[in-house]
Amino acid sequence: MMQAAVLLIVVMMSWGKRMGSSLLSPLKSTLKQELEINNTQWASVISMVWVIGTVSPFVAGLLIDTMGEPLAGALAISLILVGNGVCALAVGAKRLSIFLVGRAIYSTGGGAVLLVGEVIMFKWFKDRQLPIAFGCASTIGGIMSFSGPAAVTAILSRHANITIPFWLATGLSAFGLVCFGVYALIHYSHYGREVDRVSSTKTAFDETDSGCVDDKAVDQDMSLRGKEGILPDDGRIKCNPRSDRPDSKHGSSATSSQSLLALSEHAVSGPLTRAWARCRHLFFGLASLPETYWHVLLCISIQGTLFIPLHEVIPEMMETEWGYTRAQSSKMFVYLHIIPIALHISLGILINRVGHRLNLFLAGSVLVFLAALFITFVRKVPIMVSLVMMNFSGSIIPAAIFSLMNLVIDNGEVAGAALGLIRSAEFASVTLMEMLDGLLQDADHNRYDTVLMSLFAFAVLLLVVAIASLVMDKKMNGGLLNSANPYAKRDVDMLEGKTFNESTNGAAHSANANANAKPKMRIAILETTGSASEVNLC
Repeated sequence: MMQAAVLLIVVMMSWGKRMGSSLLSPLKSTLKQELEINNTQWASVISMVWVIGTVSPFVAGLLIDTMGEPLAGALAISLILVGNGVCALAVGAKRLSIFLVGRAIYSTGGGAVLLVGEVIMFKWFKDRQLPIAFGCASTIGGIMSFSGPAAVTAILSRHANITIPFWLATGLSAFGLVCFGVYALIHYSHYGREVDRVSSTKTAFDETDSGCVDDKAVDQDMSLRGKEGILPDDGRIKCNPRSDRPDSKHGSSATSSQSLLALSEHAVSGPLTRAWARCRHLFFGLASLPETYWHVLLCISIQGTLFIPLHEVIPEMMETEWGYTRAQSSKMFVYLHIIPIALHISLGILINRVGHRLNLFLAGSVLVFLAALFITFVRKVPIMVSLVMMNFSGSIIPAAIFSLMNLVIDNGEVAGAALGLIRSAEFASVTLMEMLDGLLQDADHNRYDTVLMSLFAFAVLLLVVAIASLVMDKKMNGGLLNSANPYAKRDVDMLEGKTFNESTNGAAHSANANANAKPKMRIAILETTGSASEVNLC
């Protein structure tokens, strides 16, 4: 019951963000006329979201890992609330500069709020629960994103004020902030109303400055794997002047002065020391993530060059290339949102039951490749066929990739930074592609030939990466990432002290050993070495 409430809040808190992001595509032509801008300037408007979003998810991940989800989430939703309100005022005043400021504020919070939701799901839903949780959240989120184009369609058909959708997004942001306040109560209740471990702990004095040594601090430091100076809440620091100091024998006033100076310096440097130690721990944790994590990062980056730019280009392209009116293209765009809504939950259940994560990734890559091929070169194929294929692919690939997260991120203490880095990479690729689309479209005199050629090239690249991923998993990991329940073997290997790389490499070598080695020889080697991983290497 608690998990269901958390999942519902995770989706509700991002409603204002989802509606705000889904407004620009159906309103592209109208906003270009209202703000009197060309395609390159429009690309700068869109890129404002993604440029700031390139940095904000990673920074948000660091904040989540240091200050906790409640504070980071409340800050992100507040920024979305302010950004949507400023955009509504700017559209009413027809001021591009104010609109850019509003989108900058909005994108700072928008890049963080979805990451907060992902980290919350990552921590509350374990192993095979995660794909279903992601599917449910994506389904409900798709219904919420549906509200943006639906509102635009109703407004365009009635020729009403186009600031109304932005004010609706502002109100939904306020509603999301209230919902997230409920999650904060659940969070502190579940974790015993504790604040983040780092901010609630005490820091031991530096022995060279104050002569204070605490054995508890040393033991705690060893247990926390290098987090220097962190003590439990009941830890106490016992200050004993060192006998090797010249003035410690006489108890002179110099000792008291030095102790007071050390206390004053510690009061200032303590928080900075803790922050630096925490940041260093996070960066070292990221560097120690398995190779599979960085492969997923590459897949996400390539995916970002395709789906979001295509959704920005298609509505206007339907008007100029296929003769749809603005209301018709907006209505068609609304109908296409039904596919992800119905598909996400089904994909979550499928992955939970049978796995096939990389097979689904390959299937989605094939679909987007065919859609880009038809739109670019085979115009006789109806546009609806290509759009349906594209929407299927846009649902399958994210579900397949996100279901790998709790496998490739094997250190929960850096989950926020790791997921934030993935989102930052996705936003970076989207930013570059949005800017490229605007430049190519203006250079091509508002046509789409070169834009579609670039999208087709990235679709080919995504297909190549998907095939390589499947082959590498089969050859190097023994098909572990594609299996129905890879978590069982991961848990056994974690009990044996192995990392994810050692686990997957061991699976592949074990498969080869089973195929080639004789059973008696395997038993003899096991008795000699006592290690299954060493058998695989032999």
